[in-house]
Amino acid sequence: MPARKLAEPKRDATRRKLLARALKLFQQRGVEATTMRDIAKAAGLSLGATYYHFPSKDALVFAFYEDTQTELELVALTARGDLRERLGALFHAKLRQVRPYRKMLASIVPRLIDPGDPVSAFSAPSHEVRARSIQIFERALETTKLPRDARALAANALWLGLCAALLLYIHDASPDEARTHGLVDDALDMIVPVLPLLATPPGRMLCDRALAALSRAGIELHTV
Repeated sequence: MPARKLAEPKRDATRRKLLARALKLFQQRGVEATTMRDIAKAAGLSLGATYYHFPSKDALVFAFYEDTQTELELVALTARGDLRERLGALFHAKLRQVRPYRKMLASIVPRLIDPGDPVSAFSAPSHEVRARSIQIFERALETTKLPRDARALAANALWLGLCAALLLYIHDASPDEARTHGLVDDALDMIVPVLPLLATPPGRMLCDRALAALSRAGIELHTV
C-alpha cells in the first residue's frame, strides 16, 4: 500500500484529536480567549503540526460546522413520518447537537450574525455548509406539491427559523432547554399546515413578491 494511503488514517486521527481538544477549550474559555498554542499543548502536538492541520481557529470552527452538518444529514436520511414529524426531527436533532457547545457558540454570537465575519452563518466562506443545510429542508419539502420556487423559499425560511432557534437555544436556561424545544414545536405546528397555501394563486403571488423583494435586495436563495 502506498505510504500516502497509510498516512491518511493517522492524519485523520490527528485532526479529530485536535478538533476535540479545541472544542473542549472553546467551551471552557471561549474561542477568542483560546490560542492555537493552547490547542497544540492540549493535543500534545507542536504548534507547527497544529497549524499544518488547521491554519487558524476559524478553520477549527468550520470543521465543527462540517461535522455537525454531516451528522444532521444522517438524521435526515433516517427521519420517518409526515412532513411535520420529519421537520421536527431535524430541528430538535440540531439543538441536541450543539447542546455540549452552547458556551462556545455563545462566546462568538456577534461573529455568527455578522455576514462579513468568516465564521458567520451568512458569510461567503460558510456558503457550502449553509447550502447543505438548506438542501435538507428542500428535500424534506419534495413530498409536498409546492412549485420549485415556492419550495426553495420555504426551505430558506425554515433554515432561517433554525438559525433563530439556535440563537435562543444557546442562552436558554430552562430545564433541558424546554423553552426552545417547545417554541420549535409550536412554530412548526403553525407553519406546516399553511405550506400548501403557497401552491394556491394567492400563495403564488405572495412567493413572487417575496422573491422579487429578495432579488432587489441582492439576496440570492439557495436552490437545488
